[in-house]
Amino acid sequence: MHLGTYNNSHHRKFFWAFILLVIVTAVVVVNFTLSRATIVIRPKIENKSTKINLTVDAKTLKPDYANLILPGRIVESEGEITRNTSAVTARKVEDFGKGTVKIKNIWKKDFFLQTGAQLVQGESPETVGTALKNIFLLDSEVNVPANGEIEALITAKNKGLAGNIPSGKFYFLRMSKWNRERIWAENESEFSGGEIETKIVTEDDINQAVQKTAEELGKIEMEKIKTKLSPEEKVSPGLTRVEILESRASVAPETVAGNFQVFVRGKVASIVYSEKELKDAALSRFKAQVGASQEISSIDETSIKYELSDISNTDGKAEVNVIVPAVLMSKLSSKMLDKKAIIGYNESALRERYAKFPEIDSIDVKFFPFWVKSVPSFESQVGFEIKAD
Repeated sequence: MHLGTYNNSHHRKFFWAFILLVIVTAVVVVNFTLSRATIVIRPKIENKSTKINLTVDAKTLKPDYANLILPGRIVESEGEITRNTSAVTARKVEDFGKGTVKIKNIWKKDFFLQTGAQLVQGESPETVGTALKNIFLLDSEVNVPANGEIEALITAKNKGLAGNIPSGKFYFLRMSKWNRERIWAENESEFSGGEIETKIVTEDDINQAVQKTAEELGKIEMEKIKTKLSPEEKVSPGLTRVEILESRASVAPETVAGNFQVFVRGKVASIVYSEKELKDAALSRFKAQVGASQEISSIDETSIKYELSDISNTDGKAEVNVIVPAVLMSKLSSKMLDKKAIIGYNESALRERYAKFPEIDSIDVKFFPFWVKSVPSFESQVGFEIKAD
């Protein structure tokens, strides 16, 4: 039995339209709530060490930060020290070449040769009397047995590389040709020793040893000074000066020696100061000197150094240099951090914009979620990070 039909196409269209609206609304809500752009800006940085000059005055009772004058006192101590040093310059120098020869005797009688007998290397007995002679001397007397041979040491008469010669035959000078044909020498190994490396104490070696010994004296005398200070007082190697009153070395310059001794008598003058006052005064002046186009990123206070520029115990004053190491970065103007100005910019456009600012070294751009490719419309969705690295 047919009762008729029911057409629900209108309701079905409404249903799908509603679903689509929900999806679009959800996407819009998610996009507005989650979308974010972060621009990481790296300003141009400068690693800088600034020298601040301060005065420590024994007559000043309290710090004068405006004029960089701080209270303190100068203490002195005298002492003497003797130290060994093996810091000697190695130098190549000429020496006498030498080696071992076998002296051969084919005659029927023993042949006696005196110490200092002269030999020259040559191809034959006849060549001994020609050309320049590189003369060698017999180190000790020998008696060469008949129809036999004996080993002996010979040394070049003159210093220099000419004494380093290859193997060959030697013939004796001041000997008849007849004898040379029966008595000669041969060396199987090359001669050496014409140039050797040796240690020679130079003027510079002595001066350096004196300075190092004076530094050691300063450390010893500083330890003595420390025993007399109150708990809040400090001394520093950088604010200590050693005046050498007398020095001498155990050897003269150009002496061949592997080590030597140095004696130093000296006067040590050191500033007794408050480190906190010194550091506070230097940092305050440093911060005031930073230009308007820069700002301080960081100060490495652990690496602050102190140097003594001048000291005078007569008026109780000392000039001190405090070296402050810091990282400075360029200041960023409000124009560089204007969120409205970059709405809708993609990464390429952002890089092009910030490349025009000389104060900026580089930027990185981060979008979230992954489908976001440009800066969102609301300022709350835009962020800046400043990194000085």
